[in-house]
Amino acid sequence: MTVMVNHNYPTIDALLVVNEAGDPIEGAEIRIFRYTAFEAGEIDTWEALTTTDEDGKWEDPIALDDGETWVVHIQKLSEYGPVHVEITT
Repeated sequence: MTVMVNHNYPTIDALLVVNEAGDPIEGAEIRIFRYTAFEAGEIDTWEALTTTDEDGKWEDPIALDDGETWVVHIQKLSEYGPVHVEITT
């Protein structure tokens, strides 16, 4: 079974990408890593990738395996992050 994850996971706008002032970050890259791989330093291969739109929302939802722990890596070079958020589906 899979779970669809986007900026509204697990609650509305929980993963919305905004700066400290609350302004949306457009063009940030969002990479999803398996938690165990990320913790082991395996960052060259990710499970999924999307970017943010002008409102800081994810361009595409991502289907992830249910019952797993993931790391959401968010970054826009020279502007935002990197930020890492751990989620469980």
